[in-house]
Amino acid sequence: MIKRSLFVAIVLSLIYAVAAFAAPNYQEGLWEITTTMDMPGMQKEMKRPMKNTICMTKQNAVPQPQRKGEQQCKMTNQRTVGNKVFWTMTCKNGTVSNGEIAYSKTTFDGSQTTTTSQDGKQMTVKSTMSGKYLGPCTK
Repeated sequence: MIKRSLFVAIVLSLIYAVAAFAAPNYQEGLWEITTTMDMPGMQKEMKRPMKNTICMTKQNAVPQPQRKGEQQCKMTNQRTVGNKVFWTMTCKNGTVSNGEIAYSKTTFDGSQTTTTSQDGKQMTVKSTMSGKYLGPCTK
């Protein structure tokens, strides 16, 4: 259960990370995003790549989950250099994520390192992600 909660927090942080910066050059439309996570002691079946699709626009690079109330994580120290984006995200529970994504018109590759504490022990989770443009968004 704890690993599942950590997984959900990391996936949400990736979504917020990508959404929070000025958009570099990429194709608006439907994208497939593949994310792979690795952390010490992680079960093999949890290391499988996870795929999801999202509609990316210049105004809203990645749709953010609809959440009521205050955000749990805040983007800090983000910058865009050409088609590369760097960020740091800090969460209320002390979790800190550092990441980067490099865009080309119809693909991207990125990584993120997340450090958190659980039961007094510090854990580091490394995630890699890639995206590819699939076509126009459908409504």
